[in-house]
Amino acid sequence: MTRQQTSQKPRPGIGTEAATLSVAYTPDSDDAYCYWALEHERLTVPQLRFRFSRNHIIALNHAAMAERHDVTAVSSAVYPLLAARYRVLSAGTSVGRGYGPVLAARQACRLGDLAGKRVAVAGVQTTGGFLAVKFCPGAEFVQMPYDRIADAVAAGQVDAGVMIHEELLAFDRKGLVKVADLGQAWCESTGLPLPVGLNLVHRRVADPSAIADAIRRSLLYARSHHDEAMVFAAGFGRGCAKSHVEMFANEDTLRLPDDVREAMGLLFAETQRLGLTAGLDDFEIVE
Repeated sequence: MTRQQTSQKPRPGIGTEAATLSVAYTPDSDDAYCYWALEHERLTVPQLRFRFSRNHIIALNHAAMAERHDVTAVSSAVYPLLAARYRVLSAGTSVGRGYGPVLAARQACRLGDLAGKRVAVAGVQTTGGFLAVKFCPGAEFVQMPYDRIADAVAAGQVDAGVMIHEELLAFDRKGLVKVADLGQAWCESTGLPLPVGLNLVHRRVADPSAIADAIRRSLLYARSHHDEAMVFAAGFGRGCAKSHVEMFANEDTLRLPDDVREAMGLLFAETQRLGLTAGLDDFEIVE
């Protein structure tokens, strides 16, 4: 069983001059909603400033490998490769409860029908890619940007594709049909929620608890100024921002519940079993 360490006390102060931290998140409505207050300076953090950037999740995974950002969103499935350099923040996680990445195709089929077929994923070491490897054994996985996958399936370039972000709500507009909700499959097979994406803080950051607190306050501020925050968030959406924010910027995002922490340990062990990552004996959560 994976052990969890919890970092609760602030580490030594950052100093008298304000430090600027690089924060990276996906160009998606739930992340934009969560960071709206901080990015627009509705909230401030003593001795801290933030520089924001956005990129696709596979690019953020690669950037984390290169340690480019102080705070970054990543796929949960890749975290065992990053644990030596990053801690998990207790605020900002995306969790699916009975839902998650969706596998879609042009015509109705079953998961078992995809053995030997080409299945597009945003990356094998994304959480959607991990779920595809787990539930579609024998498929040939093709990596491409997540926002091109639905079009590639519709055009017949691949046989099926894993829809993530708002694509999982909008793929039917391209005439595609759901093969399986892979998040639902995970929840049903494990009895636990699906940790889709994690928010990480680099170990070089002196006061990681201040970061977790700032993100938590930013989300709470957005919820208390919902209409304003949604105007910003919708600019990164596919017309499904309201539903997507409700799914992935919620109470689970404010604080990692115990069942999500348990699911993280199981997911990390499963990525190792499938040969996608090395083992992870423990992981540290910043409260």
